[in-house]
Amino acid sequence: MTRRIHQTVWWAVGSVVAWLVAAAVLPKGAPLGVVLTGAVFGTATALLAMGLILIYRATRIVNFAQVGLGGVGGILAVNLFLHQGWPYFLCLPFGLLLGIGVGALVDVAVIRRFRNASRLLLTVATIGLAQVLGGLELLLPKWVGAGSPLNGGYATPVSNINLHVDPVIINGDHLLIVGVVPLVIAALAWFLLRTDNGVAVRAAAENSDRAMLLGVPVRRLSTLVWAIAGGLSALTFMLKGPFSGATPDVLGGPTLLLPALAAAVIAQMESLPLAFAGGVGLGILEQLVLWNSNTASAADVAFLVVILGALLLQRQKLSRAQEGDTSSWSIVSAIRPIPRELRHLPEVRIGRWLLTALVAAFGVAAPFIYGPSTLNLMSVALVWGIVAISLVVLTGWGGHISLGQFAFVGVGAIVTGNLIVKLNLDLFVSFLIAGAAGALVALLVGLPALRIRGLFLAVTTLAFAVALDSYFLNPVHFHNWIPENVDRPVLWRRFPLESERATYFLCLGFLVLTIAVALGVRRARGGRALLATRDNARASAAMAVPTTASRLSAFVLAGIIAGVAGGLHVLILHGTRVGTYQPVSSLDVFSMAVIGGMGSVGGALLGVFGLRLLEGVSDAYRLLVTGTGLLFILLVLPGGLGQAVVMVRDRVLRRIADRRGILVPSLVADRRSEDRPEEEAGLLEHALDDERELEPVP
Repeated sequence: MTRRIHQTVWWAVGSVVAWLVAAAVLPKGAPLGVVLTGAVFGTATALLAMGLILIYRATRIVNFAQVGLGGVGGILAVNLFLHQGWPYFLCLPFGLLLGIGVGALVDVAVIRRFRNASRLLLTVATIGLAQVLGGLELLLPKWVGAGSPLNGGYATPVSNINLHVDPVIINGDHLLIVGVVPLVIAALAWFLLRTDNGVAVRAAAENSDRAMLLGVPVRRLSTLVWAIAGGLSALTFMLKGPFSGATPDVLGGPTLLLPALAAAVIAQMESLPLAFAGGVGLGILEQLVLWNSNTASAADVAFLVVILGALLLQRQKLSRAQEGDTSSWSIVSAIRPIPRELRHLPEVRIGRWLLTALVAAFGVAAPFIYGPSTLNLMSVALVWGIVAISLVVLTGWGGHISLGQFAFVGVGAIVTGNLIVKLNLDLFVSFLIAGAAGALVALLVGLPALRIRGLFLAVTTLAFAVALDSYFLNPVHFHNWIPENVDRPVLWRRFPLESERATYFLCLGFLVLTIAVALGVRRARGGRALLATRDNARASAAMAVPTTASRLSAFVLAGIIAGVAGGLHVLILHGTRVGTYQPVSSLDVFSMAVIGGMGSVGGALLGVFGLRLLEGVSDAYRLLVTGTGLLFILLVLPGGLGQAVVMVRDRVLRRIADRRGILVPSLVADRRSEDRPEEEAGLLEHALDDERELEPVP
């Protein structure tokens, strides 16, 4: 107790000293009204961070759907208040109950299905879950009679209560946050510390296996934790709604989650009191940055710095179990090549060449079939395919979850656009420099990967994508070096790229080149070292594999590919605009690559090109399809659609082998025994006889 009192006193004294220093150093100072406003908003952010921590302690995952858990109930409740005339103080508990219900339903319907999956796979599943919930948020306003899902700040029955604290006015909505949040935190503390279920939740968070052996109902407690997290998210959404508006979080993107992630990281994803203090501190930081810079996006840069600093300074040594779970990448399965016994067969060779010829014929003939607008969309799809290949290198083969890949694309676009507009540099030289710029930025992001791996690296790359999009790639802040108008040059003085057909062929050529480079790296020694480092870094280091160089090489190669893709993208769009490279695009291409199959180039391209066909569908239904598809693939086909294609291929190869009378052990081993048990037993017996004949005579 004495120690806690001392810590509280030190925190209070440190806060006052920090306030005085900020008031003396910052250009416009730190007025009391701005600090109080930040503290009020920070308490609401702290609720969201507490939900993140509760789920992390229960399941050891970072829940990227945390905002969406409460967004569904919050959107419905606010729209009922604004458009159906429901009483405000009836909508508040209604939205809270909906958030609790959504959280419990998510655990029962989705999370339990992944109970035997790795934490990395479950974390990726929350990305798909966020997309599904985001699609529902876009549809709900239409179902209740609202014309648009966008709702700005709105007045409540207590908004007319005003209290002037120079230089801001604190109204009743601020006071409502001040009154509700302490009650919620007190109730949460009482639940965790004083009730049997709360003690059981804490015990299960420490060691779920041991708690299960002691008779603790871990599954029921997991549902309870998700329900509480959903309620906290819904309450945060509705308390901040009068100020930030009731906008679906999918439109705001990961920016809405970033402050809560920063607060949770400060608390090491463990301490709820520290998360509350971190949320309040970050709320004050955000308001002070806004007050002194008049630039809201500058706070995203501050959040990135806070996340990086907290992770690097608070790094703890992982246990062997945690290390193994972090390094294993179960959503990636290697695509096995055609067995050697069958490669020389005429029907197999003809089939491979025929399939390749069909794909190549379509790629070449498409510009002569479709119009300019369709070709423009196809060129964009080709660029997304190149970005997906960079994800295969970084995430599929390197094992690093990257949720900010389009930030590297944005860097390449900025560099290429400036080189063409201001220096009139040769197009291919511009692409080389753009690739180098993408590699440099990716290397800077990859340096923390030497100390931060797995789930927390995903948080870092997401924060990097948010900061780069909202601040550094924003023409409002850097108008002089953001190329808003880029004219396409004439290639080799013969092919004007203003023609959509010529631009399409340029993108197609770079896609083919990227595929060749990626496959070449995969077959080389560096590719094998990369896979070995991904699977078991300690064993690889013991075998003299340069694990550090392998990790960084994945970032460098992925950065080069993404940078060149950005150069192509800026030509297609004739420049960059505000929000061109949003973090949501990074999540979309990540989901597409996982659905197709992150372990192979062909699988990732299959996912991207297949889901890009949904571009004409409304955002709501597209999110529902991609999110549901991602969850389905992770649950049923961890290898993605590419795995399904390989399964069909292997079935055809088995028939060819059976008809030819050729024994292929790899195909026999993959066959399920219940399909053809007698024939399989015979084939295995023949294989054993052959092996006995080949054994040396003693």
